[in-house]
Amino acid sequence: MKAPLLAACAVAAAACAVNPASKEDAASLAAAETAFASHSVREDMRVAFIAAFAPDGLFVRNGWIAAARYLEARPAPPIVLDWRPQLVEVAASGELGLSTGPWRLTSKADPAAPAGYGQFVSIWRRAPAGPWKVEVDLGIAHERPILWDAPLENRGAPAGARSSGGELVDAEADFQKRATAGGLAAAFEALAAADLRFYREGHSPVLDRATAIASPAARESQQRWTLEHGAVARSGDFGYSRGTYALAPAPAKTAGYFLRVWRREAPGWRVILDVVQPAH
Repeated sequence: MKAPLLAACAVAAAACAVNPASKEDAASLAAAETAFASHSVREDMRVAFIAAFAPDGLFVRNGWIAAARYLEARPAPPIVLDWRPQLVEVAASGELGLSTGPWRLTSKADPAAPAGYGQFVSIWRRAPAGPWKVEVDLGIAHERPILWDAPLENRGAPAGARSSGGELVDAEADFQKRATAGGLAAAFEALAAADLRFYREGHSPVLDRATAIASPAARESQQRWTLEHGAVARSGDFGYSRGTYALAPAPAKTAGYFLRVWRREAPGWRVILDVVQPAH
């Protein structure tokens, strides 16, 4: 539904003076993510997720669902889940940000079993004078460890990011229209940032627009997207959209879940990260 995203855009448009995001904002988000991962390894992922997610923070378990509520009713899984932030980006207003990087999963029951690997994507939010909390989380799995040794990138909002008008809900609709008509490659050509990250299950993460456009994963079966919710930072320069998708041959059946992260650049809204998780 578009109403929550429209409301968020209206708030962003009404915001006046905001403090530009600093490296300290990005560093504090990276520290929160690192502490979250350390808690998972030290105790267990269930306890760490309950502590780090907002009460209404969502992940996917056969649908978008509140993570804390889901995990509170279940025992901790017999795994060790570790990860690290490799990229963080924070809005100019400092209250909404992205963290992404590699994860590794090992079995407690059989520590010698092969590990699982992938990439996570987390959207974090903090209230004034409050701690960072996870608002949305989604990710992919792939075969081997990737980006574990890559340096951490801390990003704030680029200069002039709020110079262009337009609402994120319109940019998302434009993206979906282009992707439906011409495929993801066409949508990325028009609406992706140069530093786009493109994550698909079973594929290595793609770290730039040109490679994403050329990727076979961008030319797979066409999807039909359903926007469920989105949000924009108070500064109007950073936001996300999330929802479900279906494949063209079966448009009434949910095939998976998507999260798109957007940055407002001088030409307008641009996708900086696109990730989907297939339904199981």
